[in-house]
Amino acid sequence: MIDYQITRVGENPEILVMSLSGKLDNSSADFFFNCLEGEIDDGYHYIVVDCEELEFISSLGIGMLLRIQSRLSHRGGVVKLASVHGIVATVLHSVRLDQLFNMYGSVDEAVHSFAQTASP
Repeated sequence: MIDYQITRVGENPEILVMSLSGKLDNSSADFFFNCLEGEIDDGYHYIVVDCEELEFISSLGIGMLLRIQSRLSHRGGVVKLASVHGIVATVLHSVRLDQLFNMYGSVDEAVHSFAQTASP
């Protein structure tokens, strides 16, 4: 099961933070994708996925991150990961997704990294 919270960041209308808690696995991956897809359709093109409380990610969860990244890249956007640690960090590193996704130690660092790409 996964739970999430969405935060709109500051005055920039394109940046969104999605904080995840629980497990991004076969039972929750479609829900995760559908939630983010709706936000992308609403105009959010710069997304930070906060993994601070994410306990586990399955191959299907990884696939959904890749789908979101692909969808955003077609619209000039990007997904950045924040606060990745533990088994989630191990899994992402083992499949080399740490080379595909920009990963940051905190949500603030990830949000600030958008300063030069996102338009206010």
